[in-house]
Amino acid sequence: MRLRARAESSFEEGRARADALLDRLGTAGLGGHRTLTQVLGQLNRTGRAGLTSETRTRLSGLSPVGFRWNTGDDAVDYWYPQGITGQGSSLLVSWYHKTDARPTRGARLSLVDVSDLANPRYRHLLLVDPEDTARGFGPAEYDGGGALHAGGIAWVGDLLYVADTSRGLRVYDLSRIAEVANTDDTTRIGIAGGRADAHGYRYVVPRIGRWVNAGGCNARFSSVAVSEVGGQPALAVAEYRADDANGKVVAWLLDGDELRVEGDRAWAVGAALAGQTRVQGTTRVGDAWYLSSSSQDGSNGRLYRATPAGTTSVHWVYGAEDLYRDPRDRLWTAAEHPNRRDVVAIPRPR
Repeated sequence: MRLRARAESSFEEGRARADALLDRLGTAGLGGHRTLTQVLGQLNRTGRAGLTSETRTRLSGLSPVGFRWNTGDDAVDYWYPQGITGQGSSLLVSWYHKTDARPTRGARLSLVDVSDLANPRYRHLLLVDPEDTARGFGPAEYDGGGALHAGGIAWVGDLLYVADTSRGLRVYDLSRIAEVANTDDTTRIGIAGGRADAHGYRYVVPRIGRWVNAGGCNARFSSVAVSEVGGQPALAVAEYRADDANGKVVAWLLDGDELRVEGDRAWAVGAALAGQTRVQGTTRVGDAWYLSSSSQDGSNGRLYRATPAGTTSVHWVYGAEDLYRDPRDRLWTAAEHPNRRDVVAIPRPR
């Protein structure tokens, strides 16, 4: 299976477009470039320590840890958490705008400081597409409209890879975060009338490119995670299928923070059939594929470890989504359903 860079917008052009947006905001006094460290210093929401009793009971014996969002984010019914990734003591969680209205607000990120799980602090940032238009940028939506589902995310260096469902992977640049001046109107996005708005969010993360399926293997990009293949860093993608256990899991090698390419294509180095339904996330460690499946145990999920020697599984949470393996060798997921949105990790099953 091959991926290629989107022809109409190279990554160099994408970075230049993002830089032009930053310069425009700064020159007009409407915001400008901010670093990730600066944003981490401006976290404005506090989560709740611990997990729901339901999750603690479900994962009894698996040493679960985690947190809950504040009550508003836990209950909101038009933003749904999906992907999860991290670096160091920071997590990123993606949410999509669940609405039938058009246009949508696209997708957002929660940047979470989990250095102290007794006091998790976070802030939302909006994913945006810089544009060569008067408004300058718009929300993360599919080509045909509708909010980008952002079902999986992978943080590599300064880059954030976001699952693009039927097309491939979108790439956002966390070194080019922009602050916008106006946060008092959630209906506006872009630059107009002496204002810069992002649906009420103060910070936006710009897209700089996209990898698209170059053919040869029809697969959906339902999730993505930092992984390893043969001891080398890689990205692993899972294909969600509700009632079919033949969804694919596929990996591509990384070269630094970018995909390893031959010419303008990246070639898959590992692929398999998942053997499970409803796979919401995957990561690969050594010869083991880990699969986060939802609604396989009644309404609850299961976490699978599949190797050439066989498959084992443990209880997993209700509403389980994407997977992230942290530096302490724990596997994280972010549950999606309102009022049951635990963000939880367990030591990686062996």
